[in-house]
Amino acid sequence: MKKFNLLTVFLSSAVLLFTLLTNSLLGQSQVKKALLIGVGNYPETGGWASINSANDIKLVKTALESQGFIAENIAEISDSKATRQGILSSIKNDLLPKVKAGDMVYFQFSGHGQQRPDKDGDEIDGLDECIVPYDSPKKFQAGVYEGENLITDDELNQNLTKIREKIGPNGQLLVVLDACHSGTGTRGAVLARGTTEVMASDEYLKKNQEVVLKKDNNDLQHQATSPGSSAKLSPMVAFFGSAQNQLNYEMTTETGEHFGSLTYALSKWLVKAKPEESYRALYDKIRVEMSVIAPLQQPQAEGELDLEIANGKLLGKASYFQATNIFSETECSINTGELNGVFKGSEVALFPPDTRDIDHAKPYATGKITKSFPTVSTVTLDSAIDKSIIKSSWIYVTQKNLGVISISLGVFVDDIDLAKQIEDIVFSKPYIKKDQLAPKISVHYVSHSNTEGAIVLRTFDNYTLDSILVNKIQLPKSFTFKVHKKLKEYLHGDFIRKLELEGSDIKVSFKIIPVDSIIDEKDVDNLRSLNIDDSGSKKLSLNAKVKILIINEGIKPAYFTLLDVQPDNVIHVLLPTGSATPEEMRILPDQKILFPVEFEIGVPLGNEVFKLISSDKPIDLKATLGTRGGVQQSPFEKLFNETKSEDLMQTRGGRPVSIPISDINIYSDSFTIVK
Repeated sequence: MKKFNLLTVFLSSAVLLFTLLTNSLLGQSQVKKALLIGVGNYPETGGWASINSANDIKLVKTALESQGFIAENIAEISDSKATRQGILSSIKNDLLPKVKAGDMVYFQFSGHGQQRPDKDGDEIDGLDECIVPYDSPKKFQAGVYEGENLITDDELNQNLTKIREKIGPNGQLLVVLDACHSGTGTRGAVLARGTTEVMASDEYLKKNQEVVLKKDNNDLQHQATSPGSSAKLSPMVAFFGSAQNQLNYEMTTETGEHFGSLTYALSKWLVKAKPEESYRALYDKIRVEMSVIAPLQQPQAEGELDLEIANGKLLGKASYFQATNIFSETECSINTGELNGVFKGSEVALFPPDTRDIDHAKPYATGKITKSFPTVSTVTLDSAIDKSIIKSSWIYVTQKNLGVISISLGVFVDDIDLAKQIEDIVFSKPYIKKDQLAPKISVHYVSHSNTEGAIVLRTFDNYTLDSILVNKIQLPKSFTFKVHKKLKEYLHGDFIRKLELEGSDIKVSFKIIPVDSIIDEKDVDNLRSLNIDDSGSKKLSLNAKVKILIINEGIKPAYFTLLDVQPDNVIHVLLPTGSATPEEMRILPDQKILFPVEFEIGVPLGNEVFKLISSDKPIDLKATLGTRGGVQQSPFEKLFNETKSEDLMQTRGGRPVSIPISDINIYSDSFTIVK
């Protein structure tokens, strides 16, 4: 992988995109422009699977518009128009002539990715990363098709450098590549965008492997630039969807929509980005998000990550919302939606303008979200009020619907009778949904003899949840109990892993501190936290020991608890530990606490998530369902216990889970456990 490649361009474009998010920069009148390219329906003769790139383009366009891009400055080309010539021509003849010094430019390609032989010797692995236009077949055929229509990272770089030259050092360029092998560019059983099949002859691949193995130096190659040229270019930041040896997977939302994992994570956190947030902070959120939705890949980042996004002039996330369209005296749309965690069923209230303390104010009216889209939702009011009041109201979400607790499962067992037995048992629970195309959990049978064997539960990222010994002629009653118990535990862990809540006054975070890096425990400001490595992820080895530094950046004291969600979604409470009580887990504003407890990293291997939940009330997640001796539960404690209950899960069709908006904040970080 070269230091400056497709994804590097992507990241540098990212810087541009977010600078684009302001109406003016350095006193100049700046225009935000975007070129979005999506190829999902490739010709059948080309051999590529159809993917959901059209969804990517729609989603990112909505995210861009939420940050100030106007529709007339967002160009799109897709499918048959996105040939090699069509893509290069769009950059050269459509985008380049329309940009000027100081402009913000966003470029995205969503489609398949592939590798081909490197011709200029700048790739360590001897392979160039390429985006796959509409007119590039998948198979190498000597003398017939050898990848002539692929667009290499070198070619894309050359074309986008012209954009950077024209918009200059006061402009910014963000390039997003949601394709396989984007990280030096890939997407593949959930659904991959790209292939591990290189566009090269077998002879070249064999010879190239011998050369790669002989390389003494694995440093990234730097693309040469003429003296002084970088000073004339716009700044760059690059985000990579995956490492060069990984496929880039699509993800599926709760409503069944499919997106590229990088596009979804970037769009979600772009909509939520705050003024003065850095690209490093943005990347951390993308990385944690992708550890949940695409755990088999690690995004990567390059560029000046400590720069403020858009020079600190992001539009920011609103604390309240307003009506964007008024359909009647009981129905309107508001400027928030799924990317902000606002789903159908959430409750809202309309208040007089400038209302900030909604706990002590009387609303004009209340209502519910009846339709939710990425950045817009439809509200139906409980009672009719004048349209002029709706238009002027400050609208707050008072209770969030966190989605339906359910999970998709597929049975992949050849024995018809055994498959029928399994299906009758697992699908008797309403929270388990049948999905043979892209299930979160799959069921398989491993035969040990004519009648004996094991039923194996595997997650979509190939982690074995359980292996249950059975007689396939007649499944034992214990199988029903074991399989439902395991699925319910996994489902609860999956819900908590994905859960996000943001407090208004309570802001408590943490850092993971490797014990072997600690020199002076009292000097908490200079402790070295677990850092992102060259592969774009945080890693800890088995048996490594860490401590946790808790930081209160809010304006209120807070109680907290720290959870560990394993790769198999088993949850452990890390803090409080031992004899410590929930009431002792309290931190004051501006305080930093390094806990003396050492945590040793153990199995299973995979993506681990630590989640710090902070609240204005003590949180006791070890207590049984109900109150602690008459003490009122915190809203999160109640939510945690409710989502473990069979009663909630048993509700026919799955019952939406909601929580009142209060001072609860959840901060997450993820890392990969390796041998």
